[in-house]
Amino acid sequence: MYLIGIDAGNTSIKTNLFDTKGKVIASYATSSMRLRPRGKGFEEFDVDALGDSTYESIRETIKQANINPAEIKGVGITSFGNGLVVLDKDGSTIAPGAFSQDYRATDIVEQMIAEGKAAQVNKITKASLFAGQPGPLLRWFKDNEPHVYSKIGTILMFKDYLVYKLTNQFAADANNFGGSNLLNMETLDYSKELMDIFGVPEMYEVLPRLAKKPEEIIGEVTDEAAAKTGLLAGTPVAAGMMDVFASLVGAGATDEGTFTAVAGTWSINLAHTDKMVEGASAIMPYLNSEEYLVGSWSGASGANYEWFTRILGGNAKLEAQERGISYYEVLDELIDLVPIERAKVIYHPFVAQPSLHTEAKANFFNVDQNTTYAEFAYAVAEGVSFVHKYHIDILRNAGIKADKLRLTGGIARSKVWARIFANVLELPIEVVDCEEVGALGAAIVAGVATGVYESYEDAFANAVNVLPAVNPDASTYPLYEARYKEWYTLTEIMKLYWDKKRDDEI
Repeated sequence: MYLIGIDAGNTSIKTNLFDTKGKVIASYATSSMRLRPRGKGFEEFDVDALGDSTYESIRETIKQANINPAEIKGVGITSFGNGLVVLDKDGSTIAPGAFSQDYRATDIVEQMIAEGKAAQVNKITKASLFAGQPGPLLRWFKDNEPHVYSKIGTILMFKDYLVYKLTNQFAADANNFGGSNLLNMETLDYSKELMDIFGVPEMYEVLPRLAKKPEEIIGEVTDEAAAKTGLLAGTPVAAGMMDVFASLVGAGATDEGTFTAVAGTWSINLAHTDKMVEGASAIMPYLNSEEYLVGSWSGASGANYEWFTRILGGNAKLEAQERGISYYEVLDELIDLVPIERAKVIYHPFVAQPSLHTEAKANFFNVDQNTTYAEFAYAVAEGVSFVHKYHIDILRNAGIKADKLRLTGGIARSKVWARIFANVLELPIEVVDCEEVGALGAAIVAGVATGVYESYEDAFANAVNVLPAVNPDASTYPLYEARYKEWYTLTEIMKLYWDKKRDDEI
């Protein structure tokens, strides 16, 4: 028996075929559908190309595995939350899709904050508001492209569009929509009042069917989708969830006291609790009705490493080629050359929005003529760990117990990064023996939905393999605490400058 887990991200759609032990049998990724920005703040994708890319990804994965598609018992899909896909009532594309980093609606959010409407939203959703969420984006369409707004027949997230392309069903799940500021978190349902606050009351009537649990089966693969993917018509498709939740599930991080950090494009930090945490980025439905999934995040984590390696990584790439090793191995070696006792450079990892401020940008501090490339590389790794600490402290200060952290995302494979995270957070760091943790989480959901696994606990026991922990070094705590204090102080100082930039005073 096999399960398909699809992880749909900002840069690619990746389909993974898993066996019931969590082993990747085959995988195939398609390229980005990102469009050239048509103005400040636009971060868009080609919706139709997204559907075609998904078909291709599934088709090539099955072809590579050379299996009978009847052996695939279910499909699970995960993707980033927020952003927006709008279709007409017949399911046709009427506008480019918006990624969650889209900030065209920043002025709308600023106005809502000034008018007290952001606080009204928070009272209903228990989450903070930013420009890349569906509510502000819908308001932007209403104000700026009414010809599109008037045609909207359904509202979907990135993942939900893929489910639609496989099943022909307009549907969403409570975790993803809850984490995208679209649900009343007390009723776990849609809210007319919320749509009124956003200024888009008409959109209440076009909200999709809502699955309350990620393992709810939304529909079955249609004949058309079967012909384009190689899946068997009638294969069940689960509702799925936001990628942050899928990473938690794929990491099996459901024990009390276990936090999850996703060090991918964003800095995602998660815990499950029965508390409503003030100041959280989002509060979402969890696996059980007694608890919530609480997240604190910003668009600043692995994206910094991608930027750093692309813009400033030339010499390290040449060295990697000469030595016949991975470029990232070279960077790990360079980072390891910088002892915390001699670290001076501070890095603000704010290359992407949303961030700690709407005008925040990345910065290096304490650079002089003697600063080495290794020190820059170390500062990036440390700066990323500091922004994770910033968010995790919000959860810990709310009284959520933290005994260990399960780290996922691309940089989780680096022991050097894991050690920095352990020392900064003063927590043991655990990593799962799987490079596609989010996709594994989506596949586990499909397995629970179709009875391949009796429960999530059964799935974790069979499909999740946790590697030995990287333990923190207590002797480094005072040094990292001092470094973090300096990093935080610089952040607060920069907020004064960012305020002036926002208000056009500079």
